[in-house]
Amino acid sequence: MSKDVWKSLVDEVQVAVMQLQNVSDAVDEAAAARLGVNRTDMRCMGCVFALGPMTAGELAGELAGAARLSPSAATIAIDRLERAGYARRVRDVNDRRRVTVVPTQQAEYVAQAVWGQLSEEDEAGLAGHTVEELILIRDFLRATVSRHARQADRIRQGETLAEGNGVPPVRDAETPQP
Repeated sequence: MSKDVWKSLVDEVQVAVMQLQNVSDAVDEAAAARLGVNRTDMRCMGCVFALGPMTAGELAGELAGAARLSPSAATIAIDRLERAGYARRVRDVNDRRRVTVVPTQQAEYVAQAVWGQLSEEDEAGLAGHTVEELILIRDFLRATVSRHARQADRIRQGETLAEGNGVPPVRDAETPQP
């Protein structure tokens, strides 16, 4: 394969990743609006579904990475999901200090209604691939997630955009924007 063909394919993959990010964002935005929750709470719900029941502390750790939430903000998000009927806290029978956050039946119904068809279509789209191809796709996506998370951190820390030349100063996410 020529270098020009390779570069063209790499460019197409990068555009496809960007398009996937944009359409995933649109799905999440539509789902959050339909469910009456904010995007942070959607990320919280997504972690519980993707990773299974976990303690509030474990969930806070996951959310710190996924949604940039402090432990106290994660607790507030869990509180909101509980009030909305999408999550509940369950005490551990062996250690009453340990509380696990689990999705409710309502949340499971909603998840199936919102993402069930998409999940089935994704599975059908992958059905024609070999095990080796699926491993390649999985590994590419995992590495892409890692690279993008690192880039988000670099941007937040001001490593990639020097102030000046039209770039505004780095602001804390909590600081109101003008």
